[in-house]
Amino acid sequence: MLDTNVVAKLKERYPSLHPMIFNRSVERAKNLGHLFDILETIPNGFPLVWSDTNEGWEICTDVYQSREFFEELRK
Repeated sequence: MLDTNVVAKLKERYPSLHPMIFNRSVERAKNLGHLFDILETIPNGFPLVWSDTNEGWEICTDVYQSREFFEELRK
């Protein structure tokens, strides 16, 4: 569990960040340092998806995930 006072201050620091992205970042963060790193590296563009491999947000170039779907069919 992250310190709620620090999380509230980080929320004030990033007022333009969508609340859902902020809350999901809090859920994914392992500690306060990790949360800060996540928030600092959020891309400016949309659509965003969470990357488990990079442990952060990244811009999704294949919104419908069709490329990934067809790659799975080829295997």
